[in-house]
Amino acid sequence: MDVTAIQAAAAATSTTYRSFADATRSVLDLLERHVPDSAVFMAHLDRGQFIHRIVDVRRGADYGLRSNQALPLGDAFCSHMAEDRGPRLVGDLGDVDVYKKLAMRQRTGARSYLGVPLELSDGTKVGSLAAVSRRRNAFSAADEQLFVMLARVLAGELERESNARDLRRFNDMLRDQARGMGAIGRVAKALAAGDDARQSICEAACEVMDAPVAFLLEPKGRDFASTAMAGANVQPVTIQPRGDGSGGGKAFTAKEAYFVADARNHPALAAPLVEATTARSAVFEPVLRDGDVAGVLIVIWQRPLEKLPEASGGMLKLVAAQAAIAIEHAGLRARVEALALTDSLTGLVTKRVFDEELPRELARARRADTPVSVAILDLDHMAAFNMMRGEGEGDRLVKETAARWRSELRDVDVLARLDGVEFALVLPSCGLAEAVEVLDRVRAATPRGQTASAGVARWDGEEPAELLMLRAQDALSAAKSSGRNVTIPAE
Repeated sequence: MDVTAIQAAAAATSTTYRSFADATRSVLDLLERHVPDSAVFMAHLDRGQFIHRIVDVRRGADYGLRSNQALPLGDAFCSHMAEDRGPRLVGDLGDVDVYKKLAMRQRTGARSYLGVPLELSDGTKVGSLAAVSRRRNAFSAADEQLFVMLARVLAGELERESNARDLRRFNDMLRDQARGMGAIGRVAKALAAGDDARQSICEAACEVMDAPVAFLLEPKGRDFASTAMAGANVQPVTIQPRGDGSGGGKAFTAKEAYFVADARNHPALAAPLVEATTARSAVFEPVLRDGDVAGVLIVIWQRPLEKLPEASGGMLKLVAAQAAIAIEHAGLRARVEALALTDSLTGLVTKRVFDEELPRELARARRADTPVSVAILDLDHMAAFNMMRGEGEGDRLVKETAARWRSELRDVDVLARLDGVEFALVLPSCGLAEAVEVLDRVRAATPRGQTASAGVARWDGEEPAELLMLRAQDALSAAKSSGRNVTIPAE
């Protein structure tokens, strides 16, 4: 090895590089000057994919070689050299059986070859530093020694960069786990306080998965309806799972996470939901209770993902386990509220009391041969009101509305809060035309500039209470469909 080469190798060994790519460029630039009329390259030996891929090359055009060029591993000089099935230094490739028929020789027209492996500290040979020439005996033993020294430089730089990357990943994982545990802790606090933790569940799902949007959906008949969401200002979401084997049904029945890489045209996600959230990728995490699906957490990313992040997936399972507890608590609260006689927010009678009182009112009307009408009222656009003003203001609006409506009614009239912003009203001794007038007056008393819709039905003297309520409910649906802020009488 000449003095210049020794000095260059020493300089390469002592240099601090910005990256492995920077080290590769510097080493190849040095070798380009040292072995003229030759192509010099660094290649990655990918044994998993059985590919020899040139990472960077000098004078490659003259030999049909270029950066990012791939060749089957068995057709390349370097794989045979790295596995010690062929010599590192070859003066005439035609004299070496293992090399003379390789596709790489035909591609390059090479006569001489020099290659040394990039070997990590654990003995793994991950690449090669090599040169080819169309001259016989183009390389010397001194050249091989220089290549060996420079390959060690590259291997050391690759290992340093890999270790630094692994350390960053480990630190990122610790940070993500700490963030995830913080989110899970906040949900646990909400559960311990007896609050409805479903909103916190969605927020925690977003946090642990580094995603902007999450929904919690629970079974409602054959559909799944959202009971909480985070990061989205949309109306409550209802999805009907498809059972045609396209994946739409599996997303809601699988007992393991169901990942959707491209959410834009996937049957498990309704098109309006995708459009409203600009979803690109999503994961459906089942919420299991006693082994059965009690709900589904949908986490949405607005950027495409190739696969579900492994580290975060375990955290999402913990959030889903908390969601199961939150759903159970919500169910218990609903059952307790159903047993209550008076609604805690409005002071009105509850649905349970109303369901018991309505048949008695109908019996009295039959005995006295007097009319009786039943109405169902619903505050308009409450989902939008809650999103704009907050649920606290929404509760205050419901309370004020109940008080205003009650003040417009007689003592004998029964006003009950059924659920959320839906109310029921019994009007004894009141025909249909008069009932419509009463309902219009009651709706006009709705506070804060809000509006309400109502459906009203007069009892026909024979029908059961359930059928009478169903006719009033159908009339309310017609009022909603007609544009809201109206009273519709049942036929």
